[in-house]
Amino acid sequence: MNWLLVMLSLIASGEVDQGITAEVWSVEPEAVVGEIPGPWQAEQLGLRVVYDGQTYDEVSFRMLLPPLTGLVLRCDPDALTLADTLAPDYGLTADAEAAVEAAPRWLRPDLVDNLMQVSDSRQNTLAEMILNPADPRLRDEIAFQAAHISPPHLMAMDLSIIERNLDSLFAIDEELNYVEIVDYGDPATDEDYYSTTQYKALEDSVEVSFEIPREIYYWYVIMPRITDELPKIIYNKFWREFLYYDNGTTSYTENPDTTGDPYSLLRDVLDDITYVWDGERHIWAGDREHSTDMGAINAIGWWTSRVLPRSATMPRPIQPSEIAVDHDGNCGECQDLFCAGLRTGLIPALGVMDINEDHVWNAFWWPDDYLSSESGGWYPCQVDLGGGVTHAADSGCAYDKDRGGGKYCSMIWNWRPDGFQWSSIETYSASCTLTVAAYDTFGRPVPNTDVKLLSEGWKTIQKYRGFSGITDRNGVYTTTLGEEQNYYASVYLQSLGQIIDSASAPAGTHFAIPCTLTTNYKPQPRELDFYTYEHFSIEGKIDSTLPLPSEEVCYIVFFNNHAEMGEVISGTVSFDGTDLRLQVDAEYDLGHCSTYSYEERSSQSAVKFAPGKLTDFMITDYEGVRVLGVAEPSSPSSVMREPLVLEMLPFSRGNVTSFTITGCWEPVKLAIYDKLGRRVYETSADPDPSGNASVKWHGIDRVGQAQPSGVYFVRVQSGNQQLVGKFVMLR
Repeated sequence: MNWLLVMLSLIASGEVDQGITAEVWSVEPEAVVGEIPGPWQAEQLGLRVVYDGQTYDEVSFRMLLPPLTGLVLRCDPDALTLADTLAPDYGLTADAEAAVEAAPRWLRPDLVDNLMQVSDSRQNTLAEMILNPADPRLRDEIAFQAAHISPPHLMAMDLSIIERNLDSLFAIDEELNYVEIVDYGDPATDEDYYSTTQYKALEDSVEVSFEIPREIYYWYVIMPRITDELPKIIYNKFWREFLYYDNGTTSYTENPDTTGDPYSLLRDVLDDITYVWDGERHIWAGDREHSTDMGAINAIGWWTSRVLPRSATMPRPIQPSEIAVDHDGNCGECQDLFCAGLRTGLIPALGVMDINEDHVWNAFWWPDDYLSSESGGWYPCQVDLGGGVTHAADSGCAYDKDRGGGKYCSMIWNWRPDGFQWSSIETYSASCTLTVAAYDTFGRPVPNTDVKLLSEGWKTIQKYRGFSGITDRNGVYTTTLGEEQNYYASVYLQSLGQIIDSASAPAGTHFAIPCTLTTNYKPQPRELDFYTYEHFSIEGKIDSTLPLPSEEVCYIVFFNNHAEMGEVISGTVSFDGTDLRLQVDAEYDLGHCSTYSYEERSSQSAVKFAPGKLTDFMITDYEGVRVLGVAEPSSPSSVMREPLVLEMLPFSRGNVTSFTITGCWEPVKLAIYDKLGRRVYETSADPDPSGNASVKWHGIDRVGQAQPSGVYFVRVQSGNQQLVGKFVMLR
């Protein structure tokens, strides 16, 4: 069954003024029943044999541990040797695995995380790009896009955009005077090679140069997405190539007014620019012509205002190339075109959103210290339509009363190209702090769950959705909000109603909101109290020495016991005399990003939670390993065991449908979908010692509404085995 992925518009059509723009789009990517978008839950992966017949006195590793899986090393205390035994089976094709190995080491966990969520055919297409780029120096940029464009977009978009985006970018780099792409390391010999950009600027009329951090370069120069659009080929070109070179099937330089001059080509505007920015905040107002003396940021702002001389008319496109051809727009079109122009000019830029006050703009990254490429921040910038004024490093963009405007702003946030959003209200306004703590009915923290925030719009009582967040491992989400506003929230499917009253929200107030969910939809970790010699949780970095059981073969296990979040760990296991030495770094967590970001499911690696509560570590025997669902290989070529056999025997009596699943030796997850592919119910069950589990569905959906009679689909999963079936419920 095909499923329909609907990219939600930021604000429903017709509900706001003409300042912002939004787009609704739909695709039918490759999918099966059970991959229908909904509240995301991780699928447990099995482990695969990586035993090579060799033994070692030291094993080093760095890898992604998906939920409920781990790394298992066979240890012989008598011989003081280790053997690679079992590691996560990511479900990657052979080409995808080779591409991961060819990518920079620092990118591999994120790349694995993304590739394992797309189809085999898409894996192979992306792998071919990474393995055989037109130029080896493009490999890291290609791999980064494959690792961080969200999986729904990777399934829907024309993947040739990834290469075309870079071909034009590197060609543009050869022409620009104020910027240069610099490479560190050699892809052929250095596992941690990377690239960034180096700029020339003016500071108090003195020439300075600086580099940007590599993550800023990849996220905000390279990435092909601005905010809410699906990357597309328009007029036979991607926007970076079209805006700089034009020559598409339709030209934006042509002026339909036969008495008017042609519109400026971005290439011509940047041709003689020497510096990325000259420090001027407000320049080139009115009819003053573009000058080669201005910095690139202001020159691109000048170009944007000239290409968009008129206010928006319907329809309002969201693609930068179409906006340029239309030659009209309000702040939404200015944001998209200005950001695309800045990135075309190799300047790191992002979109800033203030939906509730009906305004959006941009920000560019600038260093705090020209001698250091590690520190810096986002500086606001926007364009006045038709006037030719570029406002750079001007925090008055939000028109907040604290900056001389007429509004109290509510939620202002920055937008990362994979859909992740974070509050930036404190740049533009006095602010408050909000902490939401989510618990289940047993009082346990609920991590990795959505927190959606709303507030009234500008001059209306209509409530609009702002940004969303996600609870951390302790079930806590903390953010900043504007002062003196009303706020409303929901956590997962549960509305909290009004949580903050404007009268009680002066600047500096900290609001702590507890929430007990009535639906325990989150799967729980396993019990790990089985036959362990040592068992503890790794928190952050650890360097410890542990005694080993004498003369008994045992197993060193790093097990991610979280049911939804992946982990990245690195470290070394070695011997210190007769003891075992662990040197492990809990680098970061890979969490699901379910912010209100136009993706029903975003990249799992969109949110990096604070490292610290990572994998369970244990030294156990064979029985303990078996309980984890894996087994020791009998030979280097052996497999873990035969696939599980699952049987489903549904029958309906009145309002109750019963399911019996046999042959399951790991926790069972069951989800029910209606005939339109919407997930209406989900639950989990533990099998009995005989490998049987039973589940009953009373015809009630996840929010307590009775479902009608009709055809439904059920998906059952245990370990890495699954079964999909169809049944009829009769009331």
